[in-house]
Amino acid sequence: MNTSSSNTTSLRRQPKQKRSQQRVERILEAAAEVFASVGYEAATTHAIAARAGTAIGSLYQFFPDKLAIFHALEERHMEQVRAIHAKLMTPQMAQQPLESMVQQIVETFAVYFEHPGPKVVYIQYCVAPEMFKYFDETFNQSLIQEFATQLRLRNPTLSKEKSELLAEVCLQCYNSLLLVALRSHYTHRQQLYEEMRELLVAYLRPYVGDEVLHDEGQPRDGESLPYDVLCEQYQLSQRQCQALMFAIAQGGLTIQNFEEICPETSRRTLQRELREMVEKGLLRPEGKTNRLFYRLNPLWNKLATSSDKT
Repeated sequence: MNTSSSNTTSLRRQPKQKRSQQRVERILEAAAEVFASVGYEAATTHAIAARAGTAIGSLYQFFPDKLAIFHALEERHMEQVRAIHAKLMTPQMAQQPLESMVQQIVETFAVYFEHPGPKVVYIQYCVAPEMFKYFDETFNQSLIQEFATQLRLRNPTLSKEKSELLAEVCLQCYNSLLLVALRSHYTHRQQLYEEMRELLVAYLRPYVGDEVLHDEGQPRDGESLPYDVLCEQYQLSQRQCQALMFAIAQGGLTIQNFEEICPETSRRTLQRELREMVEKGLLRPEGKTNRLFYRLNPLWNKLATSSDKT
């Protein structure tokens, strides 16, 4: 993600030269520090310029007032949160043990919110959301949708409505505790993060826990999820169903195996279909790019007894 100030639409004018870009960076960093130190209301553009080591006139070349500076920090924060979510909400992450997945999410944001800019923006949103230009409930809903998708990757039998409800509860609980944590001293903040992990894992375990104790359609201990159910659930093409059947029997497959199964289809098409199966969490790529082995997700290893179905 590019977080340079050249992407910031709150600027009065865009800095084109490297020196001007660096000056805007210093202004934004200084603003975050001043807001964190004295609060947004007490902060002044003169104090921000002094902290940035630049003339007040230079500050006004780029920002008309204090609010515009804050909006630039707000916009940057939104971009950074989106980038973090994109890295965390992946099929690979969904295949991690539940505790590991939750720990990585909580710890990633814990590190991120140690920076003054994100911390200031988040606390201010809880205090005065009306001053925000970019953040609104639509953004929160997008985060909920992304996490709900992640939960359905772990448990495809979850309905869209249930997964979204679970995601909403997790987000609201996390946001409430995060506000308390960011207002606490470091030691207490770390203790709260640990409790967040425990809380989220305990809440999610009955629905997406590693024990795989689901009501319908999901394999229990000693049981198998029928091959045709998987094909229907994941809306697989005929070629992908053939690849899945091979992977169930052999534990995985290579692009060469797929070419033998579908000799009349181009390698590019087959590679695209394998990538789609990876994105859906059915296969896990291993090895070097030119010698990838697409291993069957361990969750479905018990499906070998169903491999004779077509």
